[in-house]
Amino acid sequence: MIFYKDYKVGDDCKAISPEDERWYPGVVAEVLAEDKFRVKWDDPDGGPETADLHWESMKRQRVKRDYKEGDEVLAKFPEDGMMYEAVVLKGNDDGTFQVKWDDPDGGPEDSPVSPKDMKIPPIPFDKLEVGQKYTGTVRSVRDFGAFVDIGAESDGLLHISSISTDRIDDIYSELEEDQQVEVWISGLRDDGKFGVTMIEGRRGGGGGGGGRILTDASLFEDKIDEWFDGEVVNIAPFGAFVAVTLDSGEQGQGLVHVSQIADSFVENINDFVEVGKQVRVKLVRADTETNKLSFTMKDGAGGSPREEREPVDLTPFEGMDPSTWITGTVAKCASFGAFVDVKAPDSDATASGLVHITQIKDGFVESVEDELEVGQEVQVRVISVDSGMGKMSLSMKPEDAE
Repeated sequence: MIFYKDYKVGDDCKAISPEDERWYPGVVAEVLAEDKFRVKWDDPDGGPETADLHWESMKRQRVKRDYKEGDEVLAKFPEDGMMYEAVVLKGNDDGTFQVKWDDPDGGPEDSPVSPKDMKIPPIPFDKLEVGQKYTGTVRSVRDFGAFVDIGAESDGLLHISSISTDRIDDIYSELEEDQQVEVWISGLRDDGKFGVTMIEGRRGGGGGGGGRILTDASLFEDKIDEWFDGEVVNIAPFGAFVAVTLDSGEQGQGLVHVSQIADSFVENINDFVEVGKQVRVKLVRADTETNKLSFTMKDGAGGSPREEREPVDLTPFEGMDPSTWITGTVAKCASFGAFVDVKAPDSDATASGLVHITQIKDGFVESVEDELEVGQEVQVRVISVDSGMGKMSLSMKPEDAE
């Protein structure tokens, strides 16, 4: 998670309220010192109107404030808090915009709406074309690349190899969250995902999805159990998409599910494959109704991890009382939870366990990174251990809250 120290008065932000330690929208009202700022909450809801906060408790927010008359927008309807289609009528003196609702349905025909509660409708996927240029915002950075918001229905994958023509060893020295970047569409996929590149003229390849491959599964019906040389064109948490070519020249793209990548347990798919890697896959299914192919890499030449890992001994954690709290350190955040490094009581044994997003705290958690960050010290309980699979589940919630 990237934070900023250079806030100025008037900057939009999200910040942690000292009252309940949750994130709320606000605006920087005063610069107090090099590292501290006074935040004025958008909606204090009966609590303090301001809070004095360290920059580590704040995140920058980009808010569009230059809407014009006639702009089509999605806006939050004041009466129910839901987003609806609307048209901007004018800007108001208080900084809000008067919008006319597409279907008032008995309610007011127009309402004042804060720019924080408005946005331009997302670009439909079918309007995207390879080669189009956009100014995007980096939403998140991973070891293999970054996800960039260009205003489409989903974020585009910017693979590390598509950031520069030079080799990049440390992506975190090149990109950070909320950074604005110029990108080009590099590839479109049938499932609605797309790749982007910062290298003008680059197509396919490291863009995370290559060019769109329209698969005709019927061409592969008689190829079940055959092995192919393929290229990884995209990676998802649940598996890798691999493109293969028949002797006749026709191409197809299919999924190697995470369970089919290696004989051993795959905790992190990026330890085994990367976009652009050549792999050996065997076709296990060709679904002509959905035009989807399924592959396996098991027993092939492409399933070895980039580095061998010693098996983790979880036996010191077996049988631990689930009411016992131990101190851990957040090692990695993912969309589904956080991996936390812990040390077994009365032992030098250490291991990493998963705190699923549902086990972070009571109530709904929208984003793991809103609650936790790498390096943060947390208190956790061991709720299950599977030594055979090398997996341990942890919880940050009180035992009586499960």
